Amino acid sequence: MSRARQNDPVLIAGAGIAGLCTAIGLLRAGVPVRVMEQAGELREVGAAVSLAPNATRALDSLGVGAALRAAANHPLRAAMKHYRSGVELSSYAMGPEMEQRWGKPYLQILRADLHTVLTQALRELDPEALVLGARVLGLEDEGGQVRLNTTAGIVSGRCVVGADGVRSAVREALHGDGAPSFTGYVAWRGVVPMNTLRFQGLDPDSAVYLGPRKSMLRYRVRGREALNVVAFARVERWADEGWSLPADPAEMRAVFGGWHEEADDVFEGLMRAGAFKWGLFGRQELACWQRGRVSLIGDAAHPMLPFLGQGAAMAIEDGVLMARALAEVDEVEQALACYERVRHERACNTVRRSDAHGLRILQEYAVDGPGNMPVPRDDFAEFDYDVATLALPL
Repeated sequence: MSRARQNDPVLIAGAGIAGLCTAIGLLRAGVPVRVMEQAGELREVGAAVSLAPNATRALDSLGVGAALRAAANHPLRAAMKHYRSGVELSSYAMGPEMEQRWGKPYLQILRADLHTVLTQALRELDPEALVLGARVLGLEDEGGQVRLNTTAGIVSGRCVVGADGVRSAVREALHGDGAPSFTGYVAWRGVVPMNTLRFQGLDPDSAVYLGPRKSMLRYRVRGREALNVVAFARVERWADEGWSLPADPAEMRAVFGGWHEEADDVFEGLMRAGAFKWGLFGRQELACWQRGRVSLIGDAAHPMLPFLGQGAAMAIEDGVLMARALAEVDEVEQALACYERVRHERACNTVRRSDAHGLRILQEYAVDGPGNMPVPRDDFAEFDYDVATLALPL
């Protein structure tokens, strides 16, 4: 690669989790980047994310481990509970047991807090790397450079990494596969102040309530100050305008009425705090992500339903591996191909497992009796993965 090409930045479309992790990894390796974010201000949507040991391990490799642990919760135990009786159907230890088994902790954190940790790390490495108000309008890949046309102007670089989410403009430019499709799931989510709840001694601190074609997940964030809540239901179609909108309390009460008093308290707290209703959208699996000097990561490449707790982890792993490939492989197209060879099977397999787990918990496990169920043996299949040290097929 010529000196001029070496000085060209990697262009990253999107400053979400995947894009920021890619940028941090590249800057730590001495590779210049420009992160083009369509929003005029950074305001991460969504409530919270789970970070299994594979995600924590990957974030540690980016040098953000201390800040991450200071901002996150360390759950001690998780359980599945019957929606009507509140009886525990199954449970497993987290906390020290998981850290001893996998070498890294399982953490839970507000998405906004994780985003703050990553943004601060990026700006400490390069205060000029992030460009806001830069929505992607188009791209060109010719003459040894890639040009990204955005609402903030045209920028040139050695390659483009599309990290711009499930409604990716970069994906559309590469593959033209249209808009994402509704998956049949609706989610209601938000963050509830703990001091607004009647039942504040929630045990365990992380739990899923299972009902017929419905479930509700709740876990603590920001110490003992707040509770992340997300409830799911299977529906036939998404009729509302847009994919996220303020929730209607009357609709929530109609959908989730008759649950155990502890769960009902959480729902009422969520409605007081202001819930959002989300239609969950997905895409067909792509056989390949790369075209020339352009590739995709995160939800732009492989959007994932949230039933396995691995959505953020896959975005983080993508970013760490993409940065490694671009820093360690001299020729750009070969680097992107190397990334895809390593990454495609793992990411797509995890998407399929999340789909299957969603069907299990909203159909197979949705019994109306007191019930009892084992924890599926493959629920922790991703935890051993170490994206920061695996060998790259150079």
